[in-house]
Amino acid sequence: MTYQREKYVIGSFDAWWAYGDFHQDSWFFGRQHAVHVGVRPITLVNEVTQSEPGHFVYPGTDFIDHIEVDGERVGELDYSINPLLDRLYINMIEVNPDRRRERIGTAVLWHLWRVHRIPIVPLDQYAMAEQFWHQARLGLGAAGAQIESVLCLNEHVQLEQQRWQHLVPESVHERRMRAMEASEEWPAIKARMEKEYGR
Repeated sequence: MTYQREKYVIGSFDAWWAYGDFHQDSWFFGRQHAVHVGVRPITLVNEVTQSEPGHFVYPGTDFIDHIEVDGERVGELDYSINPLLDRLYINMIEVNPDRRRERIGTAVLWHLWRVHRIPIVPLDQYAMAEQFWHQARLGLGAAGAQIESVLCLNEHVQLEQQRWQHLVPESVHERRMRAMEASEEWPAIKARMEKEYGR
């Protein structure tokens, strides 16, 4: 069994990611071999930061960044952080096809882990990305990062959203309805609506 470490420089961060064959029945790695590989700097350049009603993490924040290596744009990253600030969701990591063997996606995940220190949760990923996420869980997990299982079914997404529903601000319409229902005129308004609309 081998254990390898590769060093990635991401912006101003020295990022290590570990990978190897991990034996499911043991809590340790076998023989350890360290390999140091220098890789070009990876930079995340933010294009969009938003918090929009109707988005999965609202009132959390959505980010769209592009990924650069040596000043060249090599991919795009779309991720979100929920308003509880306890999970980071990966909507998409897209690396240009000619750069996919450089482990840029893994270096980006390590950067996000180092910056935010919260579990990373992939959302609704393509089947062909399963191997990437499996390797990232093993390798980055061995280095201390926490990457959770894919959150893909609608009911799972809705259950996740319920954790921060108490933080979603009331819309203007909802606020007006609540004020109207609390008013002295509400019983008469309600009776008139029931008479006219059968409600």
